[in-house]
Amino acid sequence: MRTGSFAWLVLGLCSAAPAVAFAQTAMTQTQAAPPAPFVGNQTAAIDYPVGPGDLLRIDVYRSPDMSTTVRVSDQGDIAVPALGPVRVEGLTASAIAALIREKLISEKILTNPDVNVLVAEINSKVVMIMGAVSRAGEIPLDRPGLTVATVLARAGANFGTGDAIVTVIESSKPDAPRKQMNIADIISGRTDEPVHNGEIIVVRSAPTVYVSGEVTRAGAFPIEPNMTVGQAIALGGGVTPRGSMSRFRLSRRRPDGSIVILKGVHLDTPVAPDDLIVVEPRLF
Repeated sequence: MRTGSFAWLVLGLCSAAPAVAFAQTAMTQTQAAPPAPFVGNQTAAIDYPVGPGDLLRIDVYRSPDMSTTVRVSDQGDIAVPALGPVRVEGLTASAIAALIREKLISEKILTNPDVNVLVAEINSKVVMIMGAVSRAGEIPLDRPGLTVATVLARAGANFGTGDAIVTVIESSKPDAPRKQMNIADIISGRTDEPVHNGEIIVVRSAPTVYVSGEVTRAGAFPIEPNMTVGQAIALGGGVTPRGSMSRFRLSRRRPDGSIVILKGVHLDTPVAPDDLIVVEPRLF
């Protein structure tokens, strides 16, 4: 009997569920407070001023026919259902939401609308990152004050050795003097500056010298200012017991791409980018 009573109780509750849901829906239409507005988003900061090409998501609570996803035109306008073109260039998401709300009220379309605006994509303010980074391409300037260091970090630049060279180019003035910075100076904070819309930032890997043959640790090593053959060999861990401190050859690439073997090379001979130093074994 107790089991049967429990079953009837469950059945009664299930039967009452639609009525409860209907009552809750009716209360929602009259009493429930609107959902909390969006605060910022994953793409843009709340103080980001939108521009042509940006994609906006507009939501009007309880008015799904008014909600839309729209791209800012080249003229800085968006097309809002029932309102037509609305000028939004230079406004933040919260300012756009307030503007749309005001227009809906003044046009007597809605009496007290709750409008949320989200910047879904940023296309109007970007910098282009090229070269030795893991994620080359456009980086959105989603908030004021972004610097070269910040956008390089977003692009996955390798700050490991600190010897890469960063060049900043103004795309609107390709003939203007180009700014160059060293990654090491950016890391230390000695050199950094704000980036601007439309700039191109090129990251060039540090020039390297290759050391091979009878050395402890063969490989590629960054070239430091005024580096010599002897210093490059030292970066390779020095000469092994089988190697000769006087028998090595240096291969250098010419401007036309051909390779030449330099003669008369000594430990104090300066190295050049992409040089190959091969330490040869002793003769006995």
